[in-house]
Amino acid sequence: MEKVILGHSGNLVLDVDTADRDHRGTIEYLTVEADLPSLQARLRVYEHNGFSGLPSFFETLESHWRGWDGETRYASLEGDFQLAARHDGHIRLSFELNDFLGSIPWKAAGKLTLDPGEELSTAVEALRQLLTAPRS
Repeated sequence: MEKVILGHSGNLVLDVDTADRDHRGTIEYLTVEADLPSLQARLRVYEHNGFSGLPSFFETLESHWRGWDGETRYASLEGDFQLAARHDGHIRLSFELNDFLGSIPWKAAGKLTLDPGEELSTAVEALRQLLTAPRS
């Protein structure tokens, strides 16, 4: 299993298992785990295009590391994993996990912080490697 850990004072962990890739090496499933002091949640998220929008989302944050107005958003294909980022000197990352397909639907939401310098750059590179490099 490969993973990327985002944030401090709480984490969002993105996991990919070898079985989560199709025959071409494209990721079809991503397991997202929230680990905050008052919240723990885990959801397996599907996306047929290899989650190409997720690295782009973080690359946009990185290219505007000094700040931006308003909110920048990402949503998975089915909307079960959503991110929203604001900048106030730090990057405030809000997330939602929605399991509306289970026998008992649930929703979890939380916030974590990323530093806009090295921490963000490290996260962007780790996501690129996790989500774009085919594995054998």
